[in-house]
Amino acid sequence: MLIPLSELNALDRTGFVAALDGIYEHSPWVAEAAIDGGPFQSRLELLDALNAAMFAAPRNTQLALICAHPELAGKAAIAGDITEESQREQSGAGLNRCTPAEFERLHTLNAAYRARFGFPFIIAVKGHSRASIIAAMADRLLNDEAVEFARALHEIGRIAAFRLVDRISEPAGDEIIAMCERLAWLSEQGGALTCTCMTPVHQATAGLLRDWMLEAGLDAHIDAIGNVVGRWPGLHSDARTLITGSHYDTVINGGRYDGRLGIVLPIVAVRRLRQTGTRLPFDIEIVAFSDEEGVRFKSTFLGSSALAGHFDPMLLARRDSEGVSLAEALQQAGHDAATIPQLARDPAQVAAFVEVHIEQGPVLLDEGRPLGVVTAINGAERHLLSITGLAGHAGTVPMNLRRDAAAAAAEVVLAVERIASRHDGVVATVGTLTVPNGAVNVIPGRCELSIDLRAPDDTQRAAAAAELFAFIEALAQRRGVVIDCRKVHDVAATPCDPALQQALAAAIGRTADQAPVRHLPSGAGHDAMMMARIAPVAMLFVRCGNGGISHHPEETMTADDAQLAAAAFIDFLTTVKVPA
Repeated sequence: MLIPLSELNALDRTGFVAALDGIYEHSPWVAEAAIDGGPFQSRLELLDALNAAMFAAPRNTQLALICAHPELAGKAAIAGDITEESQREQSGAGLNRCTPAEFERLHTLNAAYRARFGFPFIIAVKGHSRASIIAAMADRLLNDEAVEFARALHEIGRIAAFRLVDRISEPAGDEIIAMCERLAWLSEQGGALTCTCMTPVHQATAGLLRDWMLEAGLDAHIDAIGNVVGRWPGLHSDARTLITGSHYDTVINGGRYDGRLGIVLPIVAVRRLRQTGTRLPFDIEIVAFSDEEGVRFKSTFLGSSALAGHFDPMLLARRDSEGVSLAEALQQAGHDAATIPQLARDPAQVAAFVEVHIEQGPVLLDEGRPLGVVTAINGAERHLLSITGLAGHAGTVPMNLRRDAAAAAAEVVLAVERIASRHDGVVATVGTLTVPNGAVNVIPGRCELSIDLRAPDDTQRAAAAAELFAFIEALAQRRGVVIDCRKVHDVAATPCDPALQQALAAAIGRTADQAPVRHLPSGAGHDAMMMARIAPVAMLFVRCGNGGISHHPEETMTADDAQLAAAAFIDFLTTVKVPA
């Protein structure tokens, strides 16, 4: 039975300790030592306090806690003389179904481990098979005592996390915010959130996400490109799969919710469905994509391109700023790049891909709406312009004889703004503008700038681009400058599936009391663009705070909005009609 966190906080010392009985094997002292850290704002904060109490205890007390755990598939387990929690966990890993050879191997390893270290082998078995447990025990026999003692406490902390999630409940919105905050603790930069592909921080983030998926009752693993994949079978064995998820890598000094909201919210949603005994008529797969931003190896959608069957193997040779190739980084992280092609999903088995994401803009915030349905993900093209005029002395060349590259660039900037505004749905930006080797007393002879042009409809974008570049061509002739235009990026718009949009809108209407439901395009790129190559896609947008700022430390959202988004997503999952 789940105990609301608010009720746990209200208990006296005796009630608090009793409520957490069994979280740490035969060791109520852990809860007794942690209670003074309350009241707790989240289950994760409670877990921190419990584990801190465990790690702060005297060594002999810690040793007693370790020794309180039964041997895996040992005599006590076979006789059923272990706690209900341990029995459930060992059964879940199949240790009650060992073959005679497996029982013998485990018995031998248990004896060797205890003889070497003086305490039983401890591992959080959730997510393990009999074979992987045996392999782990054999490997860890090679460690020294100090390493194994610390590892035992670490694994007990993980066991406690798995047990606590089925003991304590909290509002979904609070939980989602707490999980995103916890992920932000893992960073390559002190005081800023940075998580890039295959770094130690990236791998630690993947491990935490896998644990959370296991807590939710999913079969979870980390694949060859670093995606964290959790699967929950539906009622029908022949059902197609609905995939949801987003990316867990970040830009440098990024925000807490970009990408990660679309991972933790579905995890929370599926766990709630499992805890209430609700089963879906289709399989669901939550994917935390390893790399969407492309910061380290300068190539976006690494994780989703593998699932969509469009991973470019030439990228394995791409090197980061330290000279490490993607192939080398994957190998160092324990992944086999040669198996990446095997990750491609069969389109016939994928019913849909649905991504939950913060809006990364101000539209929903300005309109006072917590949720929105995405109509399409903007197509985008990027151009680099080089304008060559004639440098000259700022004081000696008359105005009518100048070929000023910067003045021409200024006209381009204003034209980009003017022309985009005339085309419905089109947005355009000059993001870089430089005068190479410029000086205060020299007429600019050269100017370089970029143009980013986006729209939810490629026809609209093409019309705006045609008008803009016709203007640029005429400008060059009028001002006597040479303008070289080079397209460096072009991706088509991704329309969202109308039926999935309707299902999301209906779910919002039923759960968020929001009428009419706002439909809007996404100006940013998302993994859904890649997944659209193999399945219909849809996106649920959640309102940002702070003016809609994103890719920034001040990116924010509220627990109330997360709560509404979770309710809408759960409603969607339980009502959407997925083709058989």
